[in-house]
Amino acid sequence: MKTVIAGGGIVGCAIAARLGETDRDVTLLERLRIGRETTAASAGILMETVIDPTPFDLRFRARARSVYDGLFDRGPLESTRIGVCYLAETDQFAERLEASAATLDEHGIDASYLGADELSRLGVEPDGFVGGLHTPNDRLCDPVAVANWFADCARRTGVDVRTGETVTDVRTRDGAVSSVETEAERFDADCVINATGPWAPELNGMVDVSLPLRQTLGPMAALETDHPLESPVTILQSKRYVRPTGGDDGPGAWVGEYRTAYDDGQQYDPDDCTVPDGYADSASELAAVVPELEDATVVDEWIGCRTVTPDGRPIVGETSVDGFVVACGLTGQGITLAPAVADAVCDGLDGDLEDEYLDHLSPDRF
Repeated sequence: MKTVIAGGGIVGCAIAARLGETDRDVTLLERLRIGRETTAASAGILMETVIDPTPFDLRFRARARSVYDGLFDRGPLESTRIGVCYLAETDQFAERLEASAATLDEHGIDASYLGADELSRLGVEPDGFVGGLHTPNDRLCDPVAVANWFADCARRTGVDVRTGETVTDVRTRDGAVSSVETEAERFDADCVINATGPWAPELNGMVDVSLPLRQTLGPMAALETDHPLESPVTILQSKRYVRPTGGDDGPGAWVGEYRTAYDDGQQYDPDDCTVPDGYADSASELAAVVPELEDATVVDEWIGCRTVTPDGRPIVGETSVDGFVVACGLTGQGITLAPAVADAVCDGLDGDLEDEYLDHLSPDRF
């Protein structure tokens, strides 16, 4: 069976590596370079933290984490255990964080709820906060390196990984996909997998598939300090966050906005997104939350575009067009969930996807 994967970010590459282990004839098409678009714009956080987690959410993340544990603990790539702390500014959100900490702990994840007076030991100024949810084992990684590792695994199993190939059309015949066209070539296909991230709605439109996908913008600024930050990734209730840096990135932090709310009509052109005016200047204001950022210097800024769904879970599975499969709507969790999404795609193509996964991930759930 000829399978074409559109999108060479971390999700598409993870799928390619997984399908490369099967007897499928697989081609991956990336318009630029592997992992150099949405994946490169991400903060590279592998998150154990979940707010209001369900048993399915925890099992799905554990499936991805088992792959990453092998990759980083016994494999060729590096990661840094740094942890995540969500901060509550209201009593209502604090109650949700405290309940989430208890649920995470019950499922074997090291998690605790900290009162405001305990936040200072994490390098957080407690003034204005009620408390926080702390998970110390969340990792930071280089997501571009991870995407390329998956791509290399795919190549070794015979997957044809093509870069510089922009998909211009997906052809159908009698209600089923038949081929994918790029600017230079046509690829016959019995199966097309849409893993194009924020470009997913455009690709869906080529085959008249409509799914509830909306987008949010994620501006980020790099701040440089003269010493490493001694704090976890800090995420405010207001959705702004501080992600410490080090190594090749130098001491300091990336400051961003983790906005994942689903709003009707919220659509952007991923090729025409720009950092809001004044964003870099406002990033320095987070020194009031993480005092070690005081006197930090803004050295860079960029923006990413997230694709979100109504329930915050990805959409994975075959659509109403026979052979057209989606793996999109990761809602800011593409790095965290990529290996689990790849497993779900593979199991779905084999007809082995468990009912629980169909209920929570299938396009048919909307």
